[in-house]
Amino acid sequence: MFRFTIFLMLILFTACEEKSIARVTKSDTLFVPISCLRLDSLGLDRVFLNKLNSLYTFNKACNLNLHLSSKKDIVCNSSHNMMSKNMGKFPKSFLRLEVRRGMKIEYSYYIDLFHNVDEDDLEEGFAILKKDIF
Repeated sequence: MFRFTIFLMLILFTACEEKSIARVTKSDTLFVPISCLRLDSLGLDRVFLNKLNSLYTFNKACNLNLHLSSKKDIVCNSSHNMMSKNMGKFPKSFLRLEVRRGMKIEYSYYIDLFHNVDEDDLEEGFAILKKDIF
């Protein structure tokens, strides 16, 4: 009986582990590998802008545009998400990296995070993007 109790406690603690899973989508019209990216720096946090510039040399003449969006300290007051929030599974932030040709999204990396997005999350997401399209 003691072993069974320990087994159940082990399952309970490992089942509640919060791991984020990134969602990546690619357009059928995106031909890889691509040769360049332009950075959409409008409204970017200075720390994230500096991090991206340290990870890649962007080309202002490129027709593919990298757009970064993120949000920290997400608060949801909706009753629709009340159960998720109370159970501790509501994300605290998100990170989205999109490669666009004009207005068309050619590639998207999106992840919900259970902590505030930081430079390490951006670096990890950009590494996945580079592996997928370069």
